Amino acid sequence: MPNMVWYYGLIAIGVIITAFTLRRRANLADWLTYFLFTTAWSWVGESFILFVFHGYDYKPGLYQDVFAENIIGHIIANSSYWAAAAVAVMYYRTSYLWIAIYSLGFMLTEFIFTRVGVYEQYWWKTYMTGITAFIFLVLMKKWYVLLQARAYKSPRVIVFGTLAWVILQTPTSVLMLFDKQFFRVHWVTNIYRDSTLFSGFVYHVIMAFVILYCMYVPRHWAWRMAPLILLAAFDALLFNAGILRFSNDWSLIELISIRAVSLAVIFLLEHYSLEEERVSGEEETRWHARSR
Repeated sequence: MPNMVWYYGLIAIGVIITAFTLRRRANLADWLTYFLFTTAWSWVGESFILFVFHGYDYKPGLYQDVFAENIIGHIIANSSYWAAAAVAVMYYRTSYLWIAIYSLGFMLTEFIFTRVGVYEQYWWKTYMTGITAFIFLVLMKKWYVLLQARAYKSPRVIVFGTLAWVILQTPTSVLMLFDKQFFRVHWVTNIYRDSTLFSGFVYHVIMAFVILYCMYVPRHWAWRMAPLILLAAFDALLFNAGILRFSNDWSLIELISIRAVSLAVIFLLEHYSLEEERVSGEEETRWHARSR
């Protein structure tokens, strides 16, 4: 049986959980925001274990390079299985007992993947996955409650700052898998790992803060164009410095086009989702901003 079949199974589980979750709430914009938010935090947690400390390897069998394999496995596992489970826990306010049962399910999945040879552990152990899953799901549940309380503006702001990061990082990871572009800073030898460490831990984190500032601080709508201008300028600088590298007929113009679409998605989600989680005073601020 090809290794990738097991990863298709994770996608299928994620789809089933998502279908079950959407029965609870049919607002697709809200669901997408929560899905991207939980995906982002699962990416953050695993990035340290996988790309910084190399605790295990995914083996979907699509690439020769071990870190290219890890990128695709990382995307599938976290953007389907983990994120879908987290959103379900958020929507259904799942009890701690059931969260513990779900955590055992993550451990069982990891055990099966290890036995069939599509996943290999080094210093990371299966029980660590269970503990991590339990903590992650509990934190996502509590964050959802905090958002629903609408007592503070900061949780909602953090959600969209996190979305800004994951929506910038996702095209970069996908383009790497198609050998279209890389960031080469020579922190480590492997080019996939090197590019991920720079883009995921430095470049896109900084740009997410820029987007967040332009989203909430200036009161004029024209500031929404600033992140695209800055991204285009910094991408051009990195390209001229030899850090941003293109191949297979990919170009800076095409990257900037993807940046524009990504930014549009970020701003649209911020405007049209989590309407119930807006705090008092935020609507008035937005009204004044549009009237200027």
